[in-house]
Amino acid sequence: MNEMISESVRSGAIALGTPLFLIAAAVAVLLCDIADKSSALKKLVGPVGFAGVIGGFLIALKHLTELGGLAGPRLQPMLDRSTLYWGGGVIIDGFGVGVNLILCVAAFLTLLMSGRYLAEKNLPGGEFRALILFATSGAMVMAQSADLVNLFVGLEVLSVALYILAGFARRERKSEESAVKYFLLGAFASGFLLYGIALIYGAAGLTSAKLNLEVGHSLTNLGAISELLVKSAGTSAPLATMPIFVTGVALVLVGLGFKAALVPFHGYAPDVYEGAPSPVAAFMSAAAKLGAFAGLIRLLLPITAHTLSDSSVRNIVWTMAILSMIVGNVLAIRQTNIKRMLAYSSIAHAGYLLVGVLASGAKGGELAADAVLFYLFAYTLMNLGAFAVTVWLGGEGREFSSISHFAGLGKRHPLAAATLTVLLLSLAGIPPTAGFVGKLYLFYGAYQAGFVGLAVAGLLVSGLGLFYYLNLVVLMYFKDGHQTEPEPVRADARLAALIAAIATLVFGLTPATLLSPKIATPAVATAAPAAPPSR
Repeated sequence: MNEMISESVRSGAIALGTPLFLIAAAVAVLLCDIADKSSALKKLVGPVGFAGVIGGFLIALKHLTELGGLAGPRLQPMLDRSTLYWGGGVIIDGFGVGVNLILCVAAFLTLLMSGRYLAEKNLPGGEFRALILFATSGAMVMAQSADLVNLFVGLEVLSVALYILAGFARRERKSEESAVKYFLLGAFASGFLLYGIALIYGAAGLTSAKLNLEVGHSLTNLGAISELLVKSAGTSAPLATMPIFVTGVALVLVGLGFKAALVPFHGYAPDVYEGAPSPVAAFMSAAAKLGAFAGLIRLLLPITAHTLSDSSVRNIVWTMAILSMIVGNVLAIRQTNIKRMLAYSSIAHAGYLLVGVLASGAKGGELAADAVLFYLFAYTLMNLGAFAVTVWLGGEGREFSSISHFAGLGKRHPLAAATLTVLLLSLAGIPPTAGFVGKLYLFYGAYQAGFVGLAVAGLLVSGLGLFYYLNLVVLMYFKDGHQTEPEPVRADARLAALIAAIATLVFGLTPATLLSPKIATPAVATAAPAAPPSR
């Protein structure tokens, strides 16, 4: 019996190896940070933080090798007990491991761009690095969750760390305001999510009792819910149409939609991004979305696949996707602060991703499923890179955030202007960048899955993004700047921005290195689309 328990614990530790390693690294960072200033341990705070992220990346890479490569989310692994651990609450599959790898990249770039920034502002580097690692581990737990309870735990670990990070510049009023807004609204969103989980649990229990159905896991387990959706379909009490179940899913969407900054739960994003320290805003824009979309995919994939095409849940998600794309792009045009512009831009990109999530659960949605994972990676690179440029150009107590500051940047700082141009072109979806490839496969995947109207709307609305992204490029190269600022000295942020820009180009030119070979071939274009579902 003891041997069985030991083996179970060992297997579970391996399954959560990546987030557990980052948690251990965060604790080690804190222990180094409390050492005396004269101690050699104090100097290890930065290296231990980087070692934690790199170690986590290598563990995830080992899992990826064992799985045989990246893959978009699929229904079958959620029902395959050989991939489940911790009582069926944790899953190892290509999608979860892929998200973990992207999270490690996001954490690495954030730590890289923040070193000199923290020193200049006299902010505690040890606490910052530990919080970044804790937040990353929470998002990783969300990515590997096969149970709604585990999803909630991961969300709270991520959220608590981000609440503190948003107000990390405690001497700045905007940072304090950012933290308060994010905390109050986030607490409400978490309450909605928890209540939604309770309703889903109750609906699953009522269905299984009424129809005398047996499920192998907890009634909050996503595999068990998927099983109940299949078994109850066509009976007198189908789970998919139960008002309690639909309400529960809608409330969970509130909680996850807040973290992903989807309309109508987006209102906090511009103020929080503007007020938070730039490296924190960069990390928040990537890590929170990665965790939220991992949770959305785990929740929505079985529901949209096992329910009718005109289901209430699908209509809700369809509406949120359309509104997010429109609102994000339209409001980004009016912004005069680049952090607020990137905040509204992130809302629009969340809408694009939601199109892929919706299409992933439909028949013929394999391309969309893979495209979601690719676009999450591309979005992380280009958004973190754009924030890194603002950190790189700032310094000596000033924020390089007003869009007017970028006038004439092409003459004053050619490398910074060229780097930002590559990242903006990728955000706009212009070839040969990873952003272009991601949008191409995302919208074509939606078309292939039958969401023709949604794909066309996405393409049209994304055209608005060209206006504010290219406007910044024009400002840098064709307008004269009136202000003179000293030469940027934040070499760490410069390196982070350059890594992001180069990777954006590399994966734009060679997307097959991340997309599965079958998906990344021209043969995709010959596939006939499925019958279009109604809203």
